[in-house]
Amino acid sequence: MYKVVSGSLTILFIVAIILSLLGVIAYSPLAMLASVAVLGFSVFLTSLLFGLLFGVRVHTESSFITAMILFFIFTPTLELTGLAGLLITGIIAGASKFLVVWRGRHVFNAAALATFVVGVTGLAYASWWVGTPVLIPVTFLLGFAIIQKTRRVPSSGTFMGVASLLVIAMLMIEGASFGESAVLWLSWPILFFSSFMLTEPLTLPSKRWQQVLEAVVVAILFAIPIHLGDFTTTPALALLVGNLIAFGFTRRRSLQLTFIEQKQLTPTTYEFIFTPSRPLTHQAGQYVEIQVPHKDDLRGSRRSFSLTSAPGEDTLRLGIKFYEPSSSLKKALRTLQKGDVLPTTGIHGDFTLPKDTTRPLLYVAGGIGITPFISHLKHLMRTKQHRDIVLLYSIAHIGELAYKDILVAAGIKVYIITTSDSPIALPHGWVHSNAPFITKELISEHVPDAAMRTTFISGPPAMIDGTKKHLSALGAKHIKTDYFIGY
Repeated sequence: MYKVVSGSLTILFIVAIILSLLGVIAYSPLAMLASVAVLGFSVFLTSLLFGLLFGVRVHTESSFITAMILFFIFTPTLELTGLAGLLITGIIAGASKFLVVWRGRHVFNAAALATFVVGVTGLAYASWWVGTPVLIPVTFLLGFAIIQKTRRVPSSGTFMGVASLLVIAMLMIEGASFGESAVLWLSWPILFFSSFMLTEPLTLPSKRWQQVLEAVVVAILFAIPIHLGDFTTTPALALLVGNLIAFGFTRRRSLQLTFIEQKQLTPTTYEFIFTPSRPLTHQAGQYVEIQVPHKDDLRGSRRSFSLTSAPGEDTLRLGIKFYEPSSSLKKALRTLQKGDVLPTTGIHGDFTLPKDTTRPLLYVAGGIGITPFISHLKHLMRTKQHRDIVLLYSIAHIGELAYKDILVAAGIKVYIITTSDSPIALPHGWVHSNAPFITKELISEHVPDAAMRTTFISGPPAMIDGTKKHLSALGAKHIKTDYFIGY
């Protein structure tokens, strides 16, 4: 995510400079360069100093993103007083990442907190000039890429919808026509706010419904100014309230993983076993985002992997597939030594079992997409729950069959789908099919009651989208997905 956001902010900055040179934007290129330099310097230097003070590794890309967001919030200037205000804003933003924390995790979006503080104290005022209508097309394209990459369509879409309706309604109440209100809506930073700020992973709750609830509350506070004497609510305050909601849901604590060993599951798949720094309270089917120090490629140093361990286990386990050629991060994973420690941003996700234990389930796994289901099944066996589960497991060939022992022990119905070979022997009751991919006919043949089941689909995006389409055509209504992007 960080690479996508930092790259998008860079593109947006370049576009703004070009439009400034063409005279389309009122602010001069020199003012833009001076402002972004002051903000970048202050955020990074403050983060570096506090990182040294607390013995914490500074995430340089995070500092860059914070500085760039602040650049688009505060009016570019060459005036000394204005630059001094930006300097202070950057210092507050950088310091907040280390001072306003809870058990090792920062609570508030740094840019929003700094914007709120300098606004309340009168040191600087946010203009949110990124809402300039001429920047709307490129902001929309870049923002859409971020929302898609981070899978935040439900929460960001909810925010944009609610905020847009309320903004237009408020303008019409004040006397503007619908057409005038729609034009004025363009000057509100709704697109930028929802894609570049609301999507920050460290200040989001872990479940989708919680994220949507937060988006609704933030949208209301964002669109409807509330006046309390001389104080008026602002977009920055709206996001801070949302951050508090997320904090109330998760109360994130820092989590570090100490590497124990890796075990080969298939020719291309390994299970990595870690000891967590504290007892975990996760749910079966969730994922963990880990940070692997290495020479970063364009995708950064953080990746998300589904847990294969069940709640209550002493170890944390990850099933990871290695492609050829592997990414630089996965190459670094392969070189981990016993005792190496990896930091994480916590455990997230809502690909979890329904509370109704009588509801029949259909699992559809593509390749390494089997991993969250292993966590499900381990949990069911540990808690002695018996559920009606059917698994469609699609793999390239039988040699890529992972976690066979757990699938057998769970006693569920398993249909193996391979593209190239027929297995000599499978466990009793398992069925094999040769097929290049999962089709509607195949689902109908093996799971005739698919429409009556709650379906979980995990694997590559193309497989998920295709299977979801087939299931919808068969009448399935309750479908949950877990996209494995592949890296």
